[in-house]
Amino acid sequence: MGTYDKCPKKYHYRYIEKPEVQAVKWGFTEFGSCAHLILELFHKAILKRHIPKDKYPALMKWAFNKSLKKFDYDLLNELVWTPNGDRKGIAYLKDIMQEYLEKLKEEGMPNVVGVEVPYEFSANEGVKIRGFIDRIDKVDEGVYHVIDYKTSKNERYLDEVQLLVYANAIHRKYPDCEKVIGSYMMLKHGFKEKKWTFDGLDIERCDKLIDNKASLIINEKDWVKKPTMLCTWCDYKNICQDSWTD
Repeated sequence: MGTYDKCPKKYHYRYIEKPEVQAVKWGFTEFGSCAHLILELFHKAILKRHIPKDKYPALMKWAFNKSLKKFDYDLLNELVWTPNGDRKGIAYLKDIMQEYLEKLKEEGMPNVVGVEVPYEFSANEGVKIRGFIDRIDKVDEGVYHVIDYKTSKNERYLDEVQLLVYANAIHRKYPDCEKVIGSYMMLKHGFKEKKWTFDGLDIERCDKLIDNKASLIINEKDWVKKPTMLCTWCDYKNICQDSWTD
């Protein structure tokens, strides 16, 4: 849905036409994906093995080193934006994860009940909604907290829609769910959270939003391009741009 909103033509390329293109890796995407994987491995290990608090630093080191092997080292070590100026990516990742350990030491480990949780549910017109949730915490009886890690520079461009869909999935997954807190956790900003709270009425609103968006996509015929600065990093740039840049 997000791809369609940003550029219907990109949606058409990615999900319908599916042309063969050379996907390009970028340093900032490698950084974000690596940060996600470190936290995923860290919390999954604790969920499975009930690792004591004094072992958290060693566990984080293991998760960090294991994650680094999954990515292009040179790209990962490129300069990345930080609030205090550009820094080498790997060193900055280390600092973020150390800061995360200090946060856990001060605030305690949340009641994490799921990490990188898959979901799938059906909407009208045969449409299926599927994805993964970075983390789910249970904060009280009937109250769940969904967390999506972000390495964005600015929270200004983050809206509620992604978290609203996650809340919908949580309501379907947990029968006791009455309320969902949805947060974007800003890893580059001291783990500041941008939050919304969703109840049953919001879930109904989400269902209508999905149905409306699905109807637009199903009935789309033009697949109009929406050129922006984001085109620079689009995998379909080389087969798409000429017709509007000439």
